[in-house]
Order: sequence, then structure tokens, then C-alpha cells
Amino acid sequence: MNLSWWKKKAAAESETRSRRPKDTPYKQQRMWAWEPVYGPKTSSIVFLALGVILCSFGTFWLVVNTKVAEIRLDYTRCRQIQSYDQLEVMPGRYVRKRMSGKSTGQPLERWKRANRTLTFDGVTKNYTLCTIEFYLPADLEPPVFFYYHLTNFYQNHRNYGTSRHNGQLKGESASLQSVKDSACKDVSVVKSRDGSQEKPIYPCGLIAASYFNDTFSYPRRHRVDANGMIGQSTAYNMSQEGIALSNDKSLYKPSTYNITATADDSIDSPVVPPPSWAERYPNGYHKGNMFDPSVDESFMVWMRTASSPRFAKLAMRNDNDTMEKGLYRLDIFSPHPDFPIHESGGSKSVIISTRSAGGARNPFLGEANIATGAACVVLSIFFGLSNQWKSAPLVYHSYLNWGN
Repeated sequence: MNLSWWKKKAAAESETRSRRPKDTPYKQQRMWAWEPVYGPKTSSIVFLALGVILCSFGTFWLVVNTKVAEIRLDYTRCRQIQSYDQLEVMPGRYVRKRMSGKSTGQPLERWKRANRTLTFDGVTKNYTLCTIEFYLPADLEPPVFFYYHLTNFYQNHRNYGTSRHNGQLKGESASLQSVKDSACKDVSVVKSRDGSQEKPIYPCGLIAASYFNDTFSYPRRHRVDANGMIGQSTAYNMSQEGIALSNDKSLYKPSTYNITATADDSIDSPVVPPPSWAERYPNGYHKGNMFDPSVDESFMVWMRTASSPRFAKLAMRNDNDTMEKGLYRLDIFSPHPDFPIHESGGSKSVIISTRSAGGARNPFLGEANIATGAACVVLSIFFGLSNQWKSAPLVYHSYLNWGN
């Protein structure tokens, strides 16, 4: 009996020993380490080196950004112009140019407001047309990018950024209950036109419902004769192809909902457009006008939410042709009611820009690096002077003995 107990104890001890890690510096956590003790002199040198590196990179970034040509036109107040079909000089605060060419002695930017009729799905209505006339003082070499820029629009709000149904956007025929239970929340279902039943919104959610709906024409270059008379115009063609990221394109597929054939039967359609899309889809969805997110790259760009309340989104581009200097006109259609950014104190602008080796114009990165580098240099000077005026060999071990 005692022998059996001894064998069991020996077997248990053998099993315990077999689980013990090997006696190596790595497995027993006895690795060699170095923990430097920084004194004022060493700290001064480190901060000085870091400051020089950051200031150099920031200066390089700002120099690269100066090569980006850009013109920005704020058209938020165009809807408030009193007169119709009559060009007026734009206030200078609404125009910003960063170009190598000089605008001195050249025509000033002008704009006008007009009403134009447009027909959507057989329904004709009046819409606001804003025409902006601007002068390009220098050629813009391709690629040339066309952005719309919004301010005071918080796409980064936590409820807004998640308000979408990814299954819908990938082509799934999401049921009414699935849409109700999704993150779309308040923009998920609406009553049918006859009020008899609820129908899911496609695409549902706050992001899709607030889709920027201003439409931009191609900029048209006008010839100006010796007497200042404006003659024939030539369009500078731009495309919406290639404005969305390749990763985003894989997130969108055509809808598989069983849509009715004609507008007359659209009341029987299983889904309805967002309420804010009513101007473009006055008769609801049918096979002749069904929204397809897989081919609308502008929609893909909008659905990628911005991290700041001030952001620019790519609308068009031209990768091959030079945008020659001269006088241009740009038409902007705003469906009624137009995108009401002004009601929240925001603004909307168009930006025509080139790019550099660092991408689009973004001086913030350079300015931030220079500011951080300057702070490091100041700290370097502070530590250096403090060591010069009141030096002490802090690294001596004798100073660690509190009894002396």
C-alpha cells in the first residue's frame, strides 16, 4: 500500500517537472536589458535632433503643397441673389485661388441665379441653377480633380456613421423586419403612397438619406475677343469613373428586389426611395429608374463618411487633358429643396485642383510637424541652459544614497 502511494507521488512530481519551462534567459524572463538614464545634456541633444527632423519634414511637406494649384468657389449664397439671369461680381471672400499665374487685370469672378425646368421620370419642375464665371490664370496639368466641399456637416456623429444596411447595399433583398431592426433606425421604413402598408426604404439610413444632391456640369471655357465679348465655348470633359476607392466598389451590388416594370405600377414596388430623394424619383422605383449603387461612384464616395465636419469629396476627374487657362463657366443645379447646409451655418463650395507627390493639398501635416519640431527645439534649449546654469552629475550612483 505504501509502495503504491510512493509511486503515485513520484509520477505526479515527474509530471510537474515536465511542465516546467526550460532554464533559459528567454523563458525565465532574464533577458538582458538597457534602461538609459537621461540627463539634461542627453535630453537636450535628443530634443534638438527630433526638432530638426520634424521641422525639415514639415518644411518639405509645405513646399510640396505649394505645387498644388487650386481654385475654390463658395456658392452657398448663390440662392440668395436678388436678380435673375444677370451676372454679378462674386464677393472676394467667396473666391480663393492658389496658382502660379497672376489674376491681376483679369476678369473678376461672377455668378448669377436662374430657374430652369428639369424633368425626372416624366415630372417637370423648376429648379435653381447657379452659374459661376471664373478665370483660370494658369494651365492645370492632368490629373485635374473636381471636388465639392462642405463645412459644419458632421458625418462623424456616431449615430450617423452607422446608419446603413450593408446587406441591402450588397444586393440582398432585406425584409421589412430586417430593415426595421437594422442601424437605419428612423430612416428605415415609410408608408406606401396609398397609406395601406409600410415599405422598406432602399437604400435606408441617414447617410443615404442625406446624399449630396447638387449636380455639376462640365466647366466650359469661353473664348473672349479683343473687345471683351464672350464667344464660343468648349467643354472641359470630366468623368465620375475612378473617383471611388477600389475597396469601396466591392461593397455595392445591384438590388435583387422584384421591382415593378413601369411607373404606373410603381405603387406595388416592394421598396421606396428615401423621402429626400422624392424630387429625382417622383413616381417611386420601377425598372426604368431603379437605383443601382454598384455603378454610382459618387454615391460610394458619399457613403464613406468623413472624420471632420469640414471635408471635400471627389465628384469628377480628368486624367488626360490639360485644363487651359482662360474664362470658364460652371453650372450647378440644386434640386428643390436644395441641400440645406446653410440652415446649420455651414457652406458648400466647389474646388478644382491638381495634386503633388504628397496627394491633394493638405498643409496641416506640414504645419503640425513644424509646430511640434519648434516645441522640441525650445525644450532642447531649455534643458541645455538649465544644465549650463545649474549642472549636477545626476547619473552618479552616489546621488542615489540618501544618507550622504
